[in-house]
Amino acid sequence: MKTCLKGAAALLCCLALAASAASAATLTADAACYVSGTPVTVSGTGFGAGNTIFVEGPQMFASVPGDAAGAISTIVKAPSNGAFIEPGYKSFTLKATDQATQVNASVSFDVANLTFATSGGVKSPRAKRSWKFSGFIQRPGKPIYGHFRSGGRTYANYRFGIPKGRCGTLRKTAPGIPTKKLRTGKWLIQVDYEPRYHKNTSPRVTSTTTVFTTFG
Repeated sequence: MKTCLKGAAALLCCLALAASAASAATLTADAACYVSGTPVTVSGTGFGAGNTIFVEGPQMFASVPGDAAGAISTIVKAPSNGAFIEPGYKSFTLKATDQATQVNASVSFDVANLTFATSGGVKSPRAKRSWKFSGFIQRPGKPIYGHFRSGGRTYANYRFGIPKGRCGTLRKTAPGIPTKKLRTGKWLIQVDYEPRYHKNTSPRVTSTTTVFTTFG
């Protein structure tokens, strides 16, 4: 009877150790938010040495071996939100699974579209509109600017403000085209971190709008 109790105690101890090892696996990402299409570096611990670890999530996959200490590190590409022109972000979860032991861990992060949009409606280009921005996370604490160009000339460099919202979001009420000099035709709008327009600055987002004359 005593031997049986000791064996049971030993078995329970082993099971507890196994559960502890399984729960010890961790997975972390190197940032809280990413722009769609940019690298996501993930690191993990608590997996089997030399075991194949699958790291997967929506539109993301990598296979990496655990090192001698059971740690992993790999890079995947931040997935697309599927809404190219719509400012915003959403959460994604990445899971790492040890194929030999089924030990797993997961991490969640946000993915934003690097873009901007304005409220619609046909009205004066100088009329104020609601502007929305997202994905401006590259230079924390720095303001973003809009550059308004037509016919190869810059007519305005407008300071929208500092994106302080999660994932580099910002809302701003501002004119559609903030300049006194208007010309009909196509206008280029470029948003970036530079106070003055530069064609090849990075990161940048561009869009176009058309100014036309109405009668009546």
